[in-house]
Amino acid sequence: TLGAAETEAAALEDPPADEAGAAAGDSLVLDFTESDRLLWPVQGNVILGYSMDTTTWFPTLEQYKCNPANVIQSEVSTPVSAPADARIVSVGTNEEIGNYVDLDFGNGYTAVCGQLKEIPVVENEYVHRGDLLGYVAEPTKYYTVEGTNVFFEFLKDGVPVDALDFLE
Repeated sequence: TLGAAETEAAALEDPPADEAGAAAGDSLVLDFTESDRLLWPVQGNVILGYSMDTTTWFPTLEQYKCNPANVIQSEVSTPVSAPADARIVSVGTNEEIGNYVDLDFGNGYTAVCGQLKEIPVVENEYVHRGDLLGYVAEPTKYYTVEGTNVFFEFLKDGVPVDALDFLE
């Protein structure tokens, strides 16, 4: 990952027009509704499905736990796309899901895409549906048995919901 100075320098460079998301100054009207559909961040099988009512077996952790996300199988370096028009709330990293992007789709709908690398977007940037959010990274130690994947958590008003109800 880039240091703050490098990130700032990278942000000042003009990306090629065909790769540029909407600049931070160009806001999109974010109006996601329950009838809208999400683009899959990557194409792949769901290897650990959303499950907040019952627990799911996590092979790497050798335990059952609730899963607020869909864990989608993929290959390292596969491009990961924005599921809908969004504002980048934050770009961060944590032990469980690695590098992630937190997205705001509007109307209380948000998402977290984790297990990423080479993330080109920055906080408060606007992205269009299908824009590049980064690439699939090697899995964190929490997902070594499951293998390479994208962690995709979809929320309404801060509460996880099953993205499969919204994915096209």
